[in-house]
Amino acid sequence: MQADWVKTLPAHPGRRDALIAAFWLVVGGVAWGLGFTGIWGQLAVFEAPRWAFLVTLAAAAAPLLMRSRRPFLALGLGAAVALADTLLGASVAVVFVFTDLIYAAVKYGSPRAVRILLRLAGFAAAALAAALVLVTPTHPEIAVALVQWGLIVAVSGLWGWNVRAERASTAAELATRHASDTRELRTRIAHDLHDLVANQIAVAGLHIEAAKLQAAKLDRADPDAGPRTDLSALQQSLDRAKNGTDRAHHELRGLISVLTLVDEAGSGAPIDTGEELASIAGLLPAGRAVHWAESADETISRALAREQTARVRILLRSLQELAANAAKHGTGDVEVRAEHLEGVTEQPDGRALRIAVSNARGAGAHPLPTGTGLGIEGTRVLLESVGGTLRSGADGATWRAVLELPTLGARRGGRVPPEGSR
Repeated sequence: MQADWVKTLPAHPGRRDALIAAFWLVVGGVAWGLGFTGIWGQLAVFEAPRWAFLVTLAAAAAPLLMRSRRPFLALGLGAAVALADTLLGASVAVVFVFTDLIYAAVKYGSPRAVRILLRLAGFAAAALAAALVLVTPTHPEIAVALVQWGLIVAVSGLWGWNVRAERASTAAELATRHASDTRELRTRIAHDLHDLVANQIAVAGLHIEAAKLQAAKLDRADPDAGPRTDLSALQQSLDRAKNGTDRAHHELRGLISVLTLVDEAGSGAPIDTGEELASIAGLLPAGRAVHWAESADETISRALAREQTARVRILLRSLQELAANAAKHGTGDVEVRAEHLEGVTEQPDGRALRIAVSNARGAGAHPLPTGTGLGIEGTRVLLESVGGTLRSGADGATWRAVLELPTLGARRGGRVPPEGSR
């Protein structure tokens, strides 16, 4: 089972870089202890004691602390150290570190910087070819060392390029799939909107026609015939017409809120899961709070750490609406529980996530929560668009809503591939 801190490393590049630097220091120290120094003595310009290679190892490992945040600065510093190490005869430890810096520069660098690096690599390849032509006849051992260096650099760069290309391909595939899912969701919402609103407007029209007939009968009635008992029927028809239009308006607002959230989810803007979870309490009336049973907020944050931003935003907005509805149908604090379902996958971070939102039902009027404008039906539509489900309703003395959502690990064998990472 992976430790929780390991799962959060992709979101903390500084911590990840520090761990990688420590790893290479340990590996390099072991290599130094085994005597893997002076591997290219034919390239040595200065004679140095063995401990000097520990200095170059430490100097080469320092840029690793910014390998993913300032990859080209780290590569430049590492190249200078690698050159100095080579002039001392070279060590396996520094070669390992330098290959990692090349890999990180190609993987994490901006497109413009990578293009510049490719041009520099082309010039270096041309210079190496010229050097081989000049050096090989008189110093073949130097030519062999230069070829070995060139192959090491080329393999490291190609490795980083392959990972970068895979990430770009995955991102493009996810963007295409998201666009397709968004179109499908919009089509479904448009169909539902047409059915719901058209039905309610038709009902309202029928009741208005009934009201007109009642009004016509009243106009023809004899004013001396006594009280007009049809007034109640007229009022009832008008009330039903009003209820129908109100419901159509409510459904329209809810589905428009869903469409708005779909646009927000597809914007790619970063989202702070912890802050969004904490803001749920602000939706409840004064004096009422959200109770996260058994650290449910931490469970949710960990489960969403590797999810796509669109899915995270949809789940958080759904939680906000469910918490508001729980408060609407009950009294006291709202309780939220979260757990991973068993039997979905052997990966501990891949089990489907189940979240239950509940509130004790209470009699009498109480302040209504703010809500998000989605409504239960809109929330259900949203969750279904990302493979989730929602059940809600009264459960004895409690109002309860339960949502289930497959997380990244549970979908590894299915639709959405994970991002390449190292």
